[in-house]
Amino acid sequence: MKADRFAAGARLAPPAPVIRAARLFPAVLSLALFCLGAACAAPASSSRDRLVASVEPSPAVATPMPGPAPGGQPVLDNADEIAALKEAFAKEVRAKTEKRLRQLGASGKKPNRKMAERLARLENPDPAYEERVVADALRRMERSGGRFDSSQYFVYVDAAKDKQLAFLAYYDANAPAQAGSAAPGRVVLIGADLVSTGRLRPGEDSFITPTGIFENLLDNFGYRAQGTKNSKGWRGLGAKGSRVWDFGFQQGLRQFSQGAHPSQMRLLMHATDPDFGEPRLGARDSKGCVRVSAQFNRFLDERAVLDRHYEAFSKTNPNSWLLRPDRIPVSRPGSFMIIGDASEAPAGRESASLPAATAE
Repeated sequence: MKADRFAAGARLAPPAPVIRAARLFPAVLSLALFCLGAACAAPASSSRDRLVASVEPSPAVATPMPGPAPGGQPVLDNADEIAALKEAFAKEVRAKTEKRLRQLGASGKKPNRKMAERLARLENPDPAYEERVVADALRRMERSGGRFDSSQYFVYVDAAKDKQLAFLAYYDANAPAQAGSAAPGRVVLIGADLVSTGRLRPGEDSFITPTGIFENLLDNFGYRAQGTKNSKGWRGLGAKGSRVWDFGFQQGLRQFSQGAHPSQMRLLMHATDPDFGEPRLGARDSKGCVRVSAQFNRFLDERAVLDRHYEAFSKTNPNSWLLRPDRIPVSRPGSFMIIGDASEAPAGRESASLPAATAE
């Protein structure tokens, strides 16, 4: 029986080469797995890395200057934020002003041509006019003694009698110089709204709003409106809680009984009475300050557009009462309001800061 089993085993045994291959298989498998693991863990020597290296620019040839966009303009250093602000401004500020103008224009028996003209300023902006606004802003920046030394948001007010517009704008200090400007930098207009600057009134304490560059400083700490009414029923600084930006004592043309002469005033930018004042925006009407709509006031306030110094102050004084606790600051808050006249060819002389009386 044993011989039969041995004989059967002999007949079932595999050939010698098969046995040798089977014995080598574990070693071959281990070597293959080791090589595969090494290939997976290898640094940037794969075909994908070699492809990326061939198409991505080397840091050595990178340049901080924005390159040209498809339309030929340099790429802004925060283009996405500016695009979002343009959309928000059109919805939150301009659309509300346009709605008010349409309602005022249709409130009488006859079409109100005055309201229609103001509406046209917002609905049909003239590209040539906007170029003059940008040019005037740049000229004043160039003559400001280096005050615009970094990218930032600012407000430009056109005090021309037939314009009376405030522009939210952005200065990109890293962009090449725009046409007609000697200094580097680019100004981008984000949105415009109607304002009222100063009008001289015989027999009343009134000023022509001065032109120049004015800074929102901690030395002239701003405040908020109380919403109280004056003797004529006006809430002169707007509804309660509206922001008041104080640009300090300045010099403006003042109405005297003997005529108009330079004098001193307190320059503010503030909201106006929503019932009586806002329908008059778009014409010279204030006592010297810059009156803005409630929605323009809120837009700047909620985004801390002119609060560069106040934001720095709040880091060491977190309980400061002036800034909104729910604000979402823009990436590069500024501190300047430029008041100009885009109808003028040369920029006007900057106003000096002098102690004086309050204009409004």
